[in-house]
Amino acid sequence: MHRYALTALLVLLALCNTAAQDAPTTEKPAKPTDSVYESYDDFGVVQPFYQIDYKPLVESSGLQYWQGAWWSHNDSGGAPVLFRGDDPSFKGAQPYHIKGAKAVDWEEITIIGDDLLICDIGDNGRRRDDLRLYRVAWNAKTAEVTLKATYEISYPDGKHDAEAVAVVGDKLTIVSKHRGEGFTGVYQFDELKENEANVATLVGKLDIDEKCMVTAADYDAEKKKLVLLSYTRIFVYGDKLEGKPERSVLIYAQQCEALCLHEGALYYGNEPGEIFRVNDFLDSKYAKLLPPWQQFELPVAEATIEPDGSGESWKEGAYTLPLKNLNEKEYVRWKICGPYLMLAGRLDYDSFNSSNEQGDRLGSALILMFGSQWTDFLQGDETHLWLGDNGVTGVDLWRLDPKDFTLKTLPGVKSKGQVKSKV
Repeated sequence: MHRYALTALLVLLALCNTAAQDAPTTEKPAKPTDSVYESYDDFGVVQPFYQIDYKPLVESSGLQYWQGAWWSHNDSGGAPVLFRGDDPSFKGAQPYHIKGAKAVDWEEITIIGDDLLICDIGDNGRRRDDLRLYRVAWNAKTAEVTLKATYEISYPDGKHDAEAVAVVGDKLTIVSKHRGEGFTGVYQFDELKENEANVATLVGKLDIDEKCMVTAADYDAEKKKLVLLSYTRIFVYGDKLEGKPERSVLIYAQQCEALCLHEGALYYGNEPGEIFRVNDFLDSKYAKLLPPWQQFELPVAEATIEPDGSGESWKEGAYTLPLKNLNEKEYVRWKICGPYLMLAGRLDYDSFNSSNEQGDRLGSALILMFGSQWTDFLQGDETHLWLGDNGVTGVDLWRLDPKDFTLKTLPGVKSKGQVKSKV
């Protein structure tokens, strides 16, 4: 796959160089139109297309294009405020305080008719009795947002946490966030009335891994597709809101909680404020939309290298991993030494708990993970090493058993070092 891509690139460069000799040009490279800057079959390599640049919008938990502008809001703990921006970066956005509304845990916004529906439906502990939907209207002449209606809602089978709402056909649809109920439910309202109890109807149960947790939704009325966002995947459902999705796309974009479909493009955003855009998403064949990966050669040396990382061969011949947020004196290096994969490092810390402590605490550890494929969650067959202080002889290595979350010693692994003086 990579060889084909490289060959095509070399041919293209050769043609460009020949053309340049005949007729020099000063044309600039085309500006990217979405987050996908490389693709291989069903694999898209993505990077953020926008970064939220508006300090009051601390944690975007909803995203929608409505009345000629982009709208968002903060997650739980914020004031009852909507933010209006020219683009998904929200740079220079205008805040609109919604008079008459409260913000217990706003989780989603969706379009209903000509209005916008603010969904105060977050319920992590599944104990709220005050779930509400706020319907607001936009006055273009006065540039004002006004509250038109407030709807009190509930579910027919108990209390649920939810963050995903969309109008499917002519019915308001809420998809629950799995919180131990045993299923991800699809709930619909035939109509919404003020000053009355609006009880949803359970119309389907989705076959989605309980760890994924659905966090946002939007609906394409033309293609009749419901798109759901979760922490690790984007799901697409058609006419049947039941069982397995028609399509499942793996993503690694941290904690994503905002999603919007606009003019054929899919927008989804995460907690740090990164917004990704994928053009023609519903017509694409992507099964993975993943961040770029680094490729490098792993140095090889004789087995006589110093195993504690103190020798010159580590400084000159080892590969230093380009990890984020390292301080000036911190490093992690690795190389192959004879039959061993060897790592050496120096990391600073503010506090450290020994794994020899009393009780059930495992202590502090540096976790090293090695896998052979992209997965949503730990499967149990990865090589994941926990490097920590055993409280007796110093640094030691364990392997985590994901079944009971216990640490087990690893035979054939050697370690040396110490944890002291904040290093």
